Amino acid sequence: MPDAGPQLRTIAGVELMKVGDWPAKSGDFKVTRTVLADAARAFEAGVLRKPPLKLGHWDPRFEGSPALGYVDNMRLTDGGDTLVGDYVNVPATIARLIPHAWPDRSIEGLYDYRATDGTVWPFIVTSVALLGATDPAGRELRSLQDVAELYGLDAEVAASARRAVMFTVRASQSAAARRRAVQVAAARRRRNHRTIGVT
Repeated sequence: MPDAGPQLRTIAGVELMKVGDWPAKSGDFKVTRTVLADAARAFEAGVLRKPPLKLGHWDPRFEGSPALGYVDNMRLTDGGDTLVGDYVNVPATIARLIPHAWPDRSIEGLYDYRATDGTVWPFIVTSVALLGATDPAGRELRSLQDVAELYGLDAEVAASARRAVMFTVRASQSAAARRRAVQVAAARRRRNHRTIGVT
């Protein structure tokens, strides 16, 4: 039987950024309609490759990790107040797990990116980090748990002279419920990873 190739999925309409003041890891990040429009224009112009999806933020120890898909069809919604995109070419198994294991996400981007032709792009999204246990900054965007329900799914950029930003979106789970889930997971980990001393 011939190989059918990889089973890939699309998760459409994922909110990436929203107008507001956000406490990002890299410092306060003021997202304006202009910032969102700049990101959409840079994407439409194909300044860089489609932003890859990855697990967590950039870490030099894991350079060369595979992309888990890409962001495509980046566009403005809500009268220019929200930047959304579609996750494309996501392996089917990962697509089923995203709403549960990585419901949060965080964009990575650059201000004042100079393209090879000399054009300076005010803001460009370079990648999207999928987050699970990390508490994100953005609190008003639709979580991937919500997107999963909607579509019926089962389920730092290297330092440079430009200022890099990370903007994170948090799932709609309450802080208390999230803390409790982390406490339970930590207790299970301690219970399952005990070492017994031999004398």
